[in-house]
Amino acid sequence: GAQMSRVQRELMELKQRGQVKSQADKFRDFAAPLTTPEEAQAFLSSMRDKHRVASTGAPPPNLSAGGMDAWYMQQKQSEREMLKRRQEAESLLRGYRSGFTPGKDKKAPARMKSLSEKATSMNKVAEAMADPDSDDVYERATLGIQRLNIGGGGNGSGANLVGGGTPSKKAAPDEAAPKQKSASPPPKMEWRDFIEPESDARFPPESGRYHLFASYACPGSHRALIMRALKGLEEVVSVTIVHPIWRLTKEGTDDEQRGWVFGNTDGTTFVNTAGRGGPFSADFPGTEVEPFYNSFSVRDIYDKAGDNAGKYTVPLLWDKKEMTIVNNESSDIAYMLNSSFNEFAKNPDLDLYTEEDSERLNDVIDWISPLMIHGVYRCGFAKKQEAYDKAVAELTDAFDQADSVLQKQRYLTGDTLTDADIRLFVTLFRFDEIYSVYFRANTRLVTLTPSLVNYCRDIYQMPGVAQTCSMDHCKAHFFCSHAEWNKFSIIPKGLDFLKLLSQPHDRD
Repeated sequence: GAQMSRVQRELMELKQRGQVKSQADKFRDFAAPLTTPEEAQAFLSSMRDKHRVASTGAPPPNLSAGGMDAWYMQQKQSEREMLKRRQEAESLLRGYRSGFTPGKDKKAPARMKSLSEKATSMNKVAEAMADPDSDDVYERATLGIQRLNIGGGGNGSGANLVGGGTPSKKAAPDEAAPKQKSASPPPKMEWRDFIEPESDARFPPESGRYHLFASYACPGSHRALIMRALKGLEEVVSVTIVHPIWRLTKEGTDDEQRGWVFGNTDGTTFVNTAGRGGPFSADFPGTEVEPFYNSFSVRDIYDKAGDNAGKYTVPLLWDKKEMTIVNNESSDIAYMLNSSFNEFAKNPDLDLYTEEDSERLNDVIDWISPLMIHGVYRCGFAKKQEAYDKAVAELTDAFDQADSVLQKQRYLTGDTLTDADIRLFVTLFRFDEIYSVYFRANTRLVTLTPSLVNYCRDIYQMPGVAQTCSMDHCKAHFFCSHAEWNKFSIIPKGLDFLKLLSQPHDRD
């Protein structure tokens, strides 16, 4: 194996002497059962000390924007556990002061095991989300909200295993290949196969062979749907649109999660995952029944492919021949739709990743990143005022730069539509109606920015794009799926941004 550095050797020696502890060990110590007044007092003191430590309240800097979502949910879960522990400690002390000596807690070992498992699960979530190479922000966010308990998945057909697998030999130009990690974490499944024209390719381009599971609400899905429409692949790659409102899957079990589900036409209704809001129809307009297995949820599709590792996200590209997953990274899927089906596409000459624009494209993506979902999530999940102020200032600067650039030229890199424009469009489409309200990104509005309004109109009015845009789906998802943020699932009315996009633009 590789020779250890001096720092690694010293750290190992300290661990062997018990002078340093892992995060999970620290959590176990902190969450150990309280059986004496001294332990209860020590626990309460440690909580007071913890709150005295200065903190920015911001997530770790190495997290992707989706990781911020998981980090936020992790904090909420931890806070609930600590509140329960504090109540136990105070109860124990009250009993002691009144002369009552508590007996041994018979449930303590089970509770300690449960809390230790939660610590390990939280660590796995942090590792899974701290992936700066991933561009699939919303998918990472979905993983974080759906589940704080990621187990090691099996080695399903077609999946790459992080830490032990081989990354796909192709990747979207703006996206690095997965890093090979020196440690050996529990494997999680990553579906990163590519559709390619080589004679020995497992997944060659074929008309009618592949199916896209997508959501009108998810920005990554929306990007893939727009690419499919612009290339004219509606008759080549079939699609199923999922229900916009998340529901519980495997409800009532230890593996209960919430996530994407399919529509059904049986007339049923449901409420949000907190038992409030609605009732919502399972037959939401624009949603469809899952065509292959009549599955209830997207999670069921992953199960069919042998993947139970926890990332039950869309968009998802499915192979109808092998009945397995090809890829579930939105950047990869968009790139394949752009490049892999040209022999079947109605618009084969359209290329949103042209070589001559690649350097400018990457430069644009760099400066516009704070305006994308990355920046929006940083505003929405900030837990300290200074963290929010920093995030919203960077978002505002990027917004103003986009305004300045698009006053002078038609698209972000010049006169040619590129993938960067599609990314910006799916963000601006949601900005006024959702992000400015839900994530406090309210220093600017697209409606009040003529260059951006006309830019959005230009893209919206391209053939096929309007059919991919559903504000009803977007608002239903964001305002009804997260009951801890909007417990009665009230959907704000808004200013009808979609109607504004139907008006003539000035970009010709």
